[in-house]
Amino acid sequence: MFQYVFKHFWNSLKIGAGREKVGEIVGRDPYGNIYYELPAQPQLGKRNPTRWYNTAETGSGDMLHKEVWGGFDSDLPAEWESWLRFRRTNPPSDDEVMKSLAIAEMKKVNAAKLEMARLEELKAQGLDTGPPKPQDHEKTPYPRYDDLEIMPGENQDEKKDRWAKYKNPYMKE
Repeated sequence: MFQYVFKHFWNSLKIGAGREKVGEIVGRDPYGNIYYELPAQPQLGKRNPTRWYNTAETGSGDMLHKEVWGGFDSDLPAEWESWLRFRRTNPPSDDEVMKSLAIAEMKKVNAAKLEMARLEELKAQGLDTGPPKPQDHEKTPYPRYDDLEIMPGENQDEKKDRWAKYKNPYMKE
């Protein structure tokens, strides 16, 4: 009995090694994520199914040269995330996901148009359209030099580009 419990406990700590073989593939999304489900087993006291996903980066067998937290910041469509969190019982269809992504793109285009119109209106009024100036509590109490690193090993050019993924691609700089 102790060996049975210890073996299952030890296998539960393994992240991905045997999970794909046990769970069945439920679907895939346009970002390359694969979604799995392990059905509920009420006779063993497991009332809810187990759901998880593997990203395109972490889905392969070679995990040596990958980040420890790889995949936790990946793109997930809202429909698949709601399925993973048990907010919906059935997995989403491909058409449903593609419609949602098309609506999101349309919203980005419309937001960029509205922002450009707002900036033109501010320019016409003679107001400053640049980013807000740092307030007193946001200013650094020590000097910064361009030729010195702030964080050891971190390049300043890489740090400036950190938010590029989250910017609206339809906005003009």
